[in-house]
Amino acid sequence: MANARQSNERPIGHTPSRAAVWVNWALALLTIPGAVAVVILQYVQILGTAGCTDLSCPHMGPGPVGFVLVQYGAPAVAIVAVALSFFTARRRWGILVPVCAWGLLAIAVAVLIVTFRN
Repeated sequence: MANARQSNERPIGHTPSRAAVWVNWALALLTIPGAVAVVILQYVQILGTAGCTDLSCPHMGPGPVGFVLVQYGAPAVAIVAVALSFFTARRRWGILVPVCAWGLLAIAVAVLIVTFRN
């Protein structure tokens, strides 16, 4: 039979291995302490401007909208990543959920670092 599939081949819509599922869940769950770290970094950056004025420190953060996005967005990204992982962890491209969450957390860190430069 020329069309018979060999026993070691996986079907086209295969599920990832157990190790891949564990990595997916580890990345998803680690977004929670990652989000906490982003919020702590935000507070550290804010506390660093305690003695500043507009003239002495012209770069005092991303503004009110940026603060709100980082303050509430980072924890929301972590919660959404964990929630979506319940549905996507065993799917072929399920790893994209925690990877995208980590990308968004990295963008938040970059925004904080760039906007608070001295």
